[in-house]
Amino acid sequence: MASLFSWIFSSPKSCPSEEDQRCLLYNQIVQEGGQHHIAARLAELITNSGNAWPPKATHVESWPSALKPYNVVYQRIAPFLPVRESSLDDADNRRLINKTRALIAALLEEEIQIPDICETLEECSRYDSELMPMSAWLGFYSCLASLRHAYRWGVLPVVREAQNEKYLQFPRELDIPWPYIQRRVGITSPGGSLSSNSYYNLDGRREIVYSITSGMGEDHNRTELWNGLLFVEVEDKALPMYRHIAKASQFLENEDYSSTISTLRTANEELKVAFKHFYDNMNDYNLVPSLWLPYCQGFQGWTLEGIDGVSGGQNILIRTLDSFLGIRPWPTEEVEALHLPLAQRNWLNSLRTFDIRALAQKKGNEEVIQELEHMVTQLRLWRMGHMRRMQRYQVHRPERNKMTAGKSLVEEDSVQVSDDSAMVNHLKQMLSVRLKETK
Repeated sequence: MASLFSWIFSSPKSCPSEEDQRCLLYNQIVQEGGQHHIAARLAELITNSGNAWPPKATHVESWPSALKPYNVVYQRIAPFLPVRESSLDDADNRRLINKTRALIAALLEEEIQIPDICETLEECSRYDSELMPMSAWLGFYSCLASLRHAYRWGVLPVVREAQNEKYLQFPRELDIPWPYIQRRVGITSPGGSLSSNSYYNLDGRREIVYSITSGMGEDHNRTELWNGLLFVEVEDKALPMYRHIAKASQFLENEDYSSTISTLRTANEELKVAFKHFYDNMNDYNLVPSLWLPYCQGFQGWTLEGIDGVSGGQNILIRTLDSFLGIRPWPTEEVEALHLPLAQRNWLNSLRTFDIRALAQKKGNEEVIQELEHMVTQLRLWRMGHMRRMQRYQVHRPERNKMTAGKSLVEEDSVQVSDDSAMVNHLKQMLSVRLKETK
């Protein structure tokens, strides 16, 4: 009886917070890294992403003092980037672009001490240096990429006067640090990526650090936020699935079929959660169709020297599914290295090399094959739904050439078509290739 009263009146144990649950999952993944080569690549993805996934970047407060002025420069130029109404006069736009670039160059020259930058980055790049943790590198990458994109376009929405440029000389203050970032993170592009512009561009409260809609309305700000936040939150939902597909690969290799099947079933349920979150939040309130293309998509482009810019296709969830399920064609190593950090590529390549569907066919277990096909079906349905939804966002913008951020300019050689039609046709062409591979 005494024990019964003790139980009734004892304080209830508090449930772990969402943050505690995340940390527990991170620790599990890192601890399991020694069990299998795919698990090792997933653990590496965590440790090279600020000890978190989605990545955890830290910003100006975590940087050495010599680098902090870059944050000052971006915050000072941010309000000058967006305009409410775009000019259709190329000469006016050229003057505006030149004015913005001159402002950025002047602020960089005023704030940045190049000898201090070189010395600091050399010290931070040493193998045993503790001056700059990986999370700080990711935040600095986001800041510098934002500055380079701001200098590249000069005005937002982007205009054809800038799109028509094939080459551009950047200020030394933006060029000198860039190779250090490329080596540390493992990318080759001269511009930003989905990682730098979305994953690494949110603070601990998941608010944007380097905004491109400063001073604009609430709809602009919300659309910009969800343009990155949606990718980040979907990765939140997908990480448990990543762990389970790594474990399923290990179980199948060891011919533990019952564990393989149950683990793949769990992974399929977790994938449903991630896709549902995507569709629930990709709506006209979070992402205003009339604002997304001019105030979000355009800034992510690059189009200099034949190099493309940021694409939603650089998100890791869909590439993980393609890689795990053997959905080809895969990007070449050269193309993927432009925008995907090395740890992300290592994770994807480990799945591609393992090729679980081919191994399942070889071993001949029908239940394993069936669970993998369920995942293929989910991916096919997502692609079909994504194609339909994205068509709403391909709006006509008279101040610019037809462009997707991830595939540069859209060419329509044979007939004259509207901007809307060209963009929709281009989108269908890109997605239909992947749809065919999942059939």
